[in-house]
Formats: sequence, C-alpha cells, structure tokens
Amino acid sequence: MTESRTLRLQQAMASLVLDWDEAALEADPSLPAKREALSIADQQSFRDQGSAMLTYRELARMSLIEPLEEMFPVLKALLDQEGLWDVCVQAFLQARTLRSGHYRDIAPSFLGWLASTHWGQDRWPFLLELAHAEMLEVLVARFPDSDPPEGLHADPDPHDAIVLDPATQVVSYRHAVHRVQEQAPVPEAAETHLLAYRNRLGRAQLMELTPGTAALLVRGQREPLVQAAQALHLGELAPALDLLRDLHQDGAIAGFQSAP
Repeated sequence: MTESRTLRLQQAMASLVLDWDEAALEADPSLPAKREALSIADQQSFRDQGSAMLTYRELARMSLIEPLEEMFPVLKALLDQEGLWDVCVQAFLQARTLRSGHYRDIAPSFLGWLASTHWGQDRWPFLLELAHAEMLEVLVARFPDSDPPEGLHADPDPHDAIVLDPATQVVSYRHAVHRVQEQAPVPEAAETHLLAYRNRLGRAQLMELTPGTAALLVRGQREPLVQAAQALHLGELAPALDLLRDLHQDGAIAGFQSAP
C-alpha cells in the first residue's frame, strides 16, 4: 500500500509539472492528487501548498524547456511562425518519454520523440532532418571516447577498408538543413551529404561531401576501397586516397586495415 501511494504521489508530481492546463492548476492545485486518487489528506496538502507547488512547476518546466530552446533555435523559429512551438513542446512533455535524470539527455529524448511520432512532418517534411542537423555536432562532440582497434595504419592502400573514428558520422538529408538560419528556417529541398567528426583538438567539425565521397566513406568500411570505387563509378582512385589521408590526419578516420 505504501509503495502504491508513493508511486501515485510521484505520478501526481509529474502531472503537476508536465500537464498543460496551468489555469486549472491555479484554480485547484489538488487536481493532480485527485487524478491519482490520492487520499483526502494528500489532496488537502496539495491545496495548502498551492503557491509552492506552482512555483515548483514553473522551475521544473523551465529546466526541461530551456535545453530545447537552446539546442533547436531554428526549429523553434520555424514553429513560432505558426504559434506551434509551445504546442510541440507540450506534446513532448505529455508523452512522458524522457526517462533520464540527466540534463544532457533532454534534447536527444526530444529528437527521439520527433522520430517516433512524426509530429509536424506531414506539414514540414524536413522537420526531423532540421532537428537532427541542429544536434549533429553536439552528438559528435559528446560521443564517448574510446580506443581505436589495434593494427590500423595511416596510409590507405586500394585494398584497405576504412575505419572511421567512433564519433564520426556520415549523414545524408533530403534538404539542406545545415544552411538554414532563424531568420529563414525553411531549407532548400536538395540532396545533402555531411561528414561530422571531431578534429585532433576534440572540436566538432562539419564538412559537406559529394554524393560519391559520402558513398565511398560508407561502402569503404566494409569492402576494399578499389572495389567500392569501381562499384560507385568514381574513376581514378588516387584523389580519393588523398582525401582519405587528409581525413585521417584531421581525426575523422581512425585508420585503415586490410579489407575482410
């Protein structure tokens, strides 16, 4: 019974913070306790502490919403044009998908919610790509450090395969979402390929790629470079090998190894 009451108290506090209708809570701060069928005494406690409860709600919501505003300024500008940013954020909060207690996990959880629900993407097909692009460099910068596999070498041979640094990402979008700004948040519909990586100083970098280079970086991880280049009709391999050497020196590629 005690465990059940504790759980219902937790759910009532979550409802206090995450539910939308603040006016109803101001009129009756005991509403969350009533919804969870807490005792009359608990409901009275919520009512007696109404001012403190509403202050707690304001501070807790601020701690959840501010990271989204900081991480997704262009997405916010886009939705603010239609008065829908608050609606979007509230839908995310009410979905209760955020399980982590860490501040750093709020924005990734929001991105995951957009991916799973497709919120707003009928109207804005680029919306998920835009949100992902706004987070891309942060995701790369925060990627956990790890040691590269043993036996890698720095100079690529045509029969080698690429081993990317674990933090490196090759990303393709249908829209040029990395070029938008808050003043002009709607991207051009254009096939876009990006390399996101950490340089030797640990700083996140973003590089635009040609379709062929992007494909080579993907295929070249699982088959010999010469075979991948032939399949992609890239022609002379030497320029690609020079680029791969540069990317290794920059930190995007961990090294090269004999292809499996």
